[in-house]
Amino acid sequence: MFIVENGQTVIPPTGRKVAIVTITIGLRYIATWHRLCSGSWQAYAALCDFDLIVVSGPLDTGSRAAARSPAWQKLLILSQPWAQQYDRIIWLDSDIIIAGHAPQIMQHAGPPDKISLSIAGDRISDAERMIFLERLFRIQVTPNSERDIWIWEMQKNYRDHKVEEHDYMFNTGVMVLSPQHHNGLFLKCYEGEQADRLYEQPLLSHEIIVGDLAHRISSRFNWGIQETLFLYLPEILDARHMDPEAKAAVQQQAHVLVRRELANAYFLHFYGSMGLMSNMSHADVFGADATAATP
Repeated sequence: MFIVENGQTVIPPTGRKVAIVTITIGLRYIATWHRLCSGSWQAYAALCDFDLIVVSGPLDTGSRAAARSPAWQKLLILSQPWAQQYDRIIWLDSDIIIAGHAPQIMQHAGPPDKISLSIAGDRISDAERMIFLERLFRIQVTPNSERDIWIWEMQKNYRDHKVEEHDYMFNTGVMVLSPQHHNGLFLKCYEGEQADRLYEQPLLSHEIIVGDLAHRISSRFNWGIQETLFLYLPEILDARHMDPEAKAAVQQQAHVLVRRELANAYFLHFYGSMGLMSNMSHADVFGADATAATP
């Protein structure tokens, strides 16, 4: 595993042509990644013969970069000198736990000129998405209106970011990339403006769509726990207003769901659920009897 502290960090060539890359900036994210994720990532990288690179400091230290989320810095990874030694880069958001049974993702990736990733919301059915929308927005959704409301929400996300609208969006938390083919695209998107909570995702999704650059991979490689919690533990939406005993009971149920979903997922993603993740222990995820970071 290599730690990249800044844009001047040098990574010696290892002969490997694929690397997993993530960014952990901020004490909360660093601590959570090392506690819950690092073991499973290192085991997966070793199994697949990938390098593992963790960026622990900003690649851009300018005032504009400091004024917006570190999430934007993922768009700079392909332009780093060390990236040029790899044919492919697997980008993973740092709030992901890799299941012990996850297959080699490169066996399911597209050709180098395509970006391999999943569509946001693709992991749930239309009926489940209807329930998810009801609980997310606290509105009544009918079977006939579900698709229209979902598309409206996708289009709104683009509008909020001042990006041309589309009916769907990609989740950019898991991507298989090529430094040779996609560096220019990433640098172009880095010039965009932060507008809302989705950071670079709407702009990058737009560019991937109009450039016909997407190769869709299974949503099991980007399996969000947020949907599961909303569908099967809606009480968690009001947990912060509960008394300590009731809140602890809900959190324990959430931990059970996390363990079960880790058995379903390849890469379990905590987007929208960082609060839950940052308060979980290793035993909460892997079980009290676990002696290693992976099942």
